[in-house]
Amino acid sequence: MDGSSTDVTRGILAAVSAFNGWTPAELEALAMSAKTRELGRGEALVRPGEAADELYFVVSGRFAVHNGLIQDRIAEIGPGHPIGEIGFFANIPRTATVTALRDSQVLAITRERFEQIEASSPRVRDAVIKSLASRLADTTRLAKRPSTPRTMAVLLAGQSRPSQRFIELLRAVFCAKNRTLFLTHDLIEARFPGVSLDDASISTWLNHLETEADFVFYIADNALTDWTKKCIRQADIVLLVAVAGSGVEPNPSESFVFLLHEPSARRLVILHEARTAVVSDTASWFRSRETFMHHHVALSDDVDVRRLYRFLSGQAVGFVAGGGGALGTAHLGVFKAFTEMGADFDILGGTSSGAAITGLLAAGKDPEECDRIIHDTFVKKRALQRWTLPYYSLLNHKVYDRQLQAELRGTMIEDFWRPYFAVSVSLSNNTIVLHRRGLIWQAIRASTAIPGILPPFFTREGEMLVDGGIVDNVPLAAMKELKTGPNLVVTLTTWTPKTYPIDYDRIPGPGGLIVAAINTFFGRRPPRAPGMMEVITLTFKVNRREGLPLSRMDMVIQPEIPANVHWLNWDRHTEVLKAAYHGGVSTVRERMAQKDACLMAIIDPSNTTDPADYECRET
Repeated sequence: MDGSSTDVTRGILAAVSAFNGWTPAELEALAMSAKTRELGRGEALVRPGEAADELYFVVSGRFAVHNGLIQDRIAEIGPGHPIGEIGFFANIPRTATVTALRDSQVLAITRERFEQIEASSPRVRDAVIKSLASRLADTTRLAKRPSTPRTMAVLLAGQSRPSQRFIELLRAVFCAKNRTLFLTHDLIEARFPGVSLDDASISTWLNHLETEADFVFYIADNALTDWTKKCIRQADIVLLVAVAGSGVEPNPSESFVFLLHEPSARRLVILHEARTAVVSDTASWFRSRETFMHHHVALSDDVDVRRLYRFLSGQAVGFVAGGGGALGTAHLGVFKAFTEMGADFDILGGTSSGAAITGLLAAGKDPEECDRIIHDTFVKKRALQRWTLPYYSLLNHKVYDRQLQAELRGTMIEDFWRPYFAVSVSLSNNTIVLHRRGLIWQAIRASTAIPGILPPFFTREGEMLVDGGIVDNVPLAAMKELKTGPNLVVTLTTWTPKTYPIDYDRIPGPGGLIVAAINTFFGRRPPRAPGMMEVITLTFKVNRREGLPLSRMDMVIQPEIPANVHWLNWDRHTEVLKAAYHGGVSTVRERMAQKDACLMAIIDPSNTTDPADYECRET
């Protein structure tokens, strides 16, 4: 290695905590004893079964460790950290696949050279083991939640034309909160005139920028140029920027993205000139491209870009609503209380009645309008009070279905201004289903299909779906699969032990029931055991005993419900809403006075970041 390369490598190694206290001579010996190796994004450094005859240190770039399938990432390895140390020290074949997440450079040290270094610097083995322990500690966190991206490529989707306004909004929002860099082809050419973009000096410099910035945006060219390819290879995630109304067929740049990035690393950003009441035809963008999530952005202000910032920085605020039948209007009261006090929820999701309430809110309806819909559906139309022959279910579902369709008028989930999901359970596949696209009325209908009370919902593909409360009545885990950040979790009931002093032998058969019904006053009454609908409802409470995957930034609210209101008292829906609203206001005021961290993260997500002054830089 030449002197300048050694200096760069030594500087990177010195910044790694595992090498704290090492002398310049020891760091230089480590750097000088290695050979450099360049890898492009997606290229494998080690594979299972290979001989572990070299130990690697990352100079620049980033690597993913896979155990089995490529999409099953179990760890990430950044600059200064070792790769392949388990097989190297144990002298056994490689046990995992390690691939470059972007154009990267590593130092390779043979076993013979390592032993020579260890003889003069015994601490090198301890440093490697310390880095391994740190990475193992991070593995569980990586596996359970989306990782926060550091580098993002911005390129056009379909036949869209570039929007300088969107770039300006990105710059204004991100630079106001973090150290953020924006890189363009012109800037790279000015710094490295006449140098190929594939040259290692450019990759090393770009990777080194990550140590100086919280976020790096790579602004791709409008076509699939060498710079666009470089942007895509350097990115943790890709923002596919679409302009509403443009042609949706994927362009060559997107095709290159599809080769290198899994759907989990793609986000679709759809730009609109203004925030209209109704968005349409979003589904057309998904016919030929798969993405992890999509975001609608109105260019008339920075509201939606600030929401996008919270998603990308791991601060998105979620509203999680549990099931509870007629008690579901309590969700409206809590939502109203928190939004009036300043909360701006970035994503909504729920199960059963929680799915219905959050679906109406995500569709743009305010709590008062939602309460009116509930009154019309369940009080005026008595949608869940119509008995039928108990062949498919106890209740006739037709009025309920017609009301959902009438109120939501063919609204598609993907057309909502903010993300939403509903939870149901597939009895066909024995899996939880997250409804994130498609007709909202169908998602609500599936999520509220209480087995035995309402018929299951059947998809066009023949999948049988029922109420998600069977498995996940408060879908916080589902929310955490989609984003990181604080959540307001509203649960309507809790499990409490209860006994039923019933003489089992006195429960009559059909003949006894008929006699008891006819001879009401003089016959022997059957025991007051829970009826069929109550028993079915109680089965939905069993899963709640398992607890919720709460973190320190999650806030759980269990609204107080007025006395003697149960899950079928639809006529008292407004009373439930008002009680939950007043209780929510009191809770917010009390916790605000206490400067509660969970509350402040929900009311103002910027409180979770360091308020230090950040500098926005071009390079």
